[in-house]
Formats: sequence, structure tokens, C-alpha cells
Amino acid sequence: MNYPIGLQSFRNIRANGYVYIDKTSYIPLLLQNGQYKFLSRPRRFGKSLLLSTLEAFFRGERELFSGLAVDTLLPEKWEVHPVIHLDFSGEDYSCVEVLENKLDASLATYEKELDLPSLNYSFSERFRSIVRALHQASGAQVVILIDEYDNPITAAIGNSELQERFRAILYGFFSSLKSLDAHLRFCMLTGVTKYGHLSVFSGLNNMLDISFLNEFAGICGITEEELTTVLRPGVERLACEENCTVPEAYATLKNWYDGYHFSKSLLDVYNPYSVMNSLASLEISDFWYRTGTPTILIKSLQNRAVDIASLNGAKASVDMLDNISALSSNPIALFYQTGYLTIKNYEKSSRLFTLGYPNKEVESGLMNSILSVYGRINDSKVLVADLRDCLENGRPEAFVLALKSFFSNIPYDLRRNIEKYENYYHTIFYVLLRLIGMNVDAEYHTSEGSIDILIRTARFIYIIELKINGDAESAMQQINNRNYTAPFASDSRKLIKIGLGFAERTHSIDSYLIF
Repeated sequence: MNYPIGLQSFRNIRANGYVYIDKTSYIPLLLQNGQYKFLSRPRRFGKSLLLSTLEAFFRGERELFSGLAVDTLLPEKWEVHPVIHLDFSGEDYSCVEVLENKLDASLATYEKELDLPSLNYSFSERFRSIVRALHQASGAQVVILIDEYDNPITAAIGNSELQERFRAILYGFFSSLKSLDAHLRFCMLTGVTKYGHLSVFSGLNNMLDISFLNEFAGICGITEEELTTVLRPGVERLACEENCTVPEAYATLKNWYDGYHFSKSLLDVYNPYSVMNSLASLEISDFWYRTGTPTILIKSLQNRAVDIASLNGAKASVDMLDNISALSSNPIALFYQTGYLTIKNYEKSSRLFTLGYPNKEVESGLMNSILSVYGRINDSKVLVADLRDCLENGRPEAFVLALKSFFSNIPYDLRRNIEKYENYYHTIFYVLLRLIGMNVDAEYHTSEGSIDILIRTARFIYIIELKINGDAESAMQQINNRNYTAPFASDSRKLIKIGLGFAERTHSIDSYLIF
């Protein structure tokens, strides 16, 4: 099978025999309920291919759709419309001039085609002139497709002044659409995030956001049905390469790349970029995660002292997930819309979503990125393997000594600022243990208090208490005084108590006790 790795052109994919997951059944749905649509999905989830498909449809390139769903669903003759397709990806938006040059070049292309003068008008006025000229020249209403509209604003997270300047430019540009209703057949914008709070869309109050609607849950990505039908030959080849059964190969793909839910229906959606790369290379790896690390998101967690352990299982309302504020004290919505968290459950009574990590690729990648920011460790595999071996084989002292060595090697400039992050040590412990793959609970509640870290392996239960700027003796005393071992008295596994003291002077493990 010929997989379209990195390809976003519908024409290229169809004309050259690449694998295509048929999403054209959504086209009739998109044409209903108004002219304006908005869709948010994580990066590399097929948004650009979707808009390219719509462009071919509205241009009447029916030969490319032979055998696809829309060819049957819309058997009548298709109306041909001129299309304006703007793409805000592929630029380093480090300053306002980059966005201005992008808009100028995009508009100049259409002005040249229409023989319109590129006068010193505003971007919005030039845009309106192009739309009116296209309508007049063709006699058909215009289709506008805008891809990755939010790239400039997202690039400016952490720089409020630059973000506001980007917002003002985009607001003026998009607001021009509201005066063009009579000239437009269809308009769709896509992006990773929805910046409602920045009033980017305030001029488009008639835009339908389809991001959370059940009927569009599978419009991007790969569903279970698509994986087991269209892509089955590729999964069979992967199973052969991995020397496993086909059901085992499906289970591995599910564990690594499935788990995304974009609506209350909880329709399972696989990451298309990772699945296609996995089937093309015949290996399992973190393909999507390697294309972009969430350093800005992690630093925002760090600066706001958000408990990273609380991300998995966080509660959120639709309103919270639908709008992102770079100034918000809770960055959960940004983690959701960028694909690092997904919907795990929906409670009708409270109307709240429960969020969590979609799959192993995202969780392990995120934990490694957190570790690289918090401890500047780029390759944690050796450390993680050592810690796992110590815990699984009941060697707690070797476990503590490995941790002590790790903390001691954290660069001084990081250790110097550790005191302002109250949950710093708990975060590092939590991240390391998630990477190890242990059954770990942070702040495990008992009738007497909360165990800082509880680890359960096949043969051992570890109760760990941390004392920042304290000693191991007081940590162990708390374990005993609050009877933290009581909930596990009937458990056949061996109980091991670990008290750790961190010294303010060294910012490392200064003392430890093990019983």
C-alpha cells in the first residue's frame, strides 16, 4: 500500500494511487446549517487534507471522487465555484511583518489572476475586492477555505503584546467576511485552537463550530472501522514484521495511537499521522510526538505550579474546552485542543467532561518532555530502566540511590529556582514513575491522610513520603503515625516504607530511611 506520508493534496493522493481514507460522506453534512463552519483538531490530524478535498469538490473535479461516498450521495451535477484557499501554516511568526507579508503575498496571487491593482488598501478591503471580482467573473458564489488560522496567535503564546497585534490583524481580516454573505457559497476555517476570548471571531457570530458535534467526530483521523477495513492489509504486514498475530498488532496500534474522542459520543479516533507512518515503516514509534514538543505548554504548567498528576482525570466543561486564554490560570483547555489530553468520559448530570491522555505515545512523550524541562535530561531511558528494575525486584536502596544521583546532577541554574515550585519534586517523581509504567498514585488518600507516592508492583507495595527541607526521620514518622500501611494489611505483597528528606542547600536527597 502506498501511504501518503506528509501529503495534504487530495488531487495528488487520488491521482497517484495513495491510500485515501474516504471522508467525503461528511461533505453533504457540511453544506447544511449555514455558510460558515469552524473545526478545531490537533496538528497533523488531516485538517489540511479535508480542506483540499473540499476545494476539489467545489471546483467540480468529479473524476477525483470516482468510487467515493460523495459521488453516490450527490448524484446530480455538481455546481462549480471559485475557491479562495488560504493557509497560515509553514511560517515562523516571530514578528508582525511575517503575518503581514503572508497576507500580502496570498492576496497578491489572486489579484494577479483577476488583473486587480494591488493598491495600498487594507488587507480586509483587498480581500473583499477579490471575493466580489471572483463572483462577478465566474457568475458563481465564492468558497473560502482558511487553514490553520490560529498559527500566528499560538506562536505568540507568552508574548502578550505580539499576540494582541496578531489578533488585531486577523480580527480585521476575518471581520471582512461578514459583509460578503451575498457573494459566498461556503466558508470554513480550521485550526488547532479556538481563541474566542481574543475576539478573533466576534465579527462572525453566525459561524457554526462543529468541533464538538457527534456527527463530525470522525471527520479527521482514523476510526476503528477504517483501520479494520481500508488499512487491514497494512496491519497484516505490520503483524508479520513484528512477529505477532493480527489481533495483537491491532491491540498495539490501539494502545499507542487510539484513544482520541472529540464529542460526547466518545467515538474512538486514531492519530492518522502516526498510524500511516507506523504502517509505512512497519514499526511502532512516537511519530506524531516527534514532530513537535509542547515545551511552551510545559513551561506554562511549571510557571503556574499546576499539579501535573491532576491532568489525567481533570474535569472540564464545554465552555472551558471551547475557549482558550493564554492568560488563564488553568491551561487544561490548551492541552486538550493541542491533542495532549482528550475526552475520556461525559457526565450528563453535571455536563462535565473527564479528560486524560489519549494513548501511550502521547503520555510517554509528554512525560519525557516534562523531564527534559524540569531536570534537563534528554534521554531518560537508562534511568527509567534502572528504576524499574529496582522496584520490580525489591531493591529500594538502589532505587533511592539512583534518584539521589539524578537530583544531584540537575544543573545549578535550575536548582537555584526550585523553591518557587512547591510541587517540583512530586512532579519529577510522578513523571519518572509514569515512564517506568508502574501503578503509581500521587497523593493517595487514606482515612488518616495522604500518601505522597504509592507504587504497586506484582510483588511489592511501596509507600513513599517526601519531606521538602525536612529529614527522612520525620517522613517515616508520618508514615507510622498516620498508619499509612493499614489499607494494605491484607495484601499478600511485601510492604516497603521509604522516607525521603530533601535538603534546601543541595536540593537533593539528603537523608533516607527504608523499612
